[in-house]
Amino acid sequence: MKKEFNFKGARRGARLKPSETKVSITTRLDMEIVNWLKDEAQLKGLPYQTLMNSLLRELMTSQSNPKLIDQIRAVLREELRKAG
Repeated sequence: MKKEFNFKGARRGARLKPSETKVSITTRLDMEIVNWLKDEAQLKGLPYQTLMNSLLRELMTSQSNPKLIDQIRAVLREELRKAG
């Protein structure tokens, strides 16, 4: 390694706003969910963490998620039908 470095003409990197920074977390997910995320991400040409982030952001920013509500209704109807 050099004892002296020449930083003439060097520029500072862009500073991100706190809302644009990413944090590393550890979480535990069902293997079925991870496999689905990876499969979906591969179809879309994305890393699975990026897909997971975008899905969570979509859910967070939507006032009401009609697709999710429809899925919940379908599950409830099926369970009620099974219960008789």
